Amino acid sequence: MREKMSEWVLHCAVDQRHIRRSQPTRDAALEDACSQLLQGHAVNRIIGPNETINAHKIKEWCAKHRPLSHHPKSRETANP
Repeated sequence: MREKMSEWVLHCAVDQRHIRRSQPTRDAALEDACSQLLQGHAVNRIIGPNETINAHKIKEWCAKHRPLSHHPKSRETANP
């Protein structure tokens, strides 16, 4: 029996070139997408084995998972 490999592919635009970046997990792909957004690149979607995450959902996920050190205003809403 062959085991199916899980692969998540981030589709983004870097310097007006379409780039695909493979990640082993959904969270790794989302973290990579956030990193690309922080660098000013356009993120189009993430395609996984049973799910496609669009750009809007990626941006929402990144907004919820920002490190506090990069966004001082978010400290106001963080739990002590």
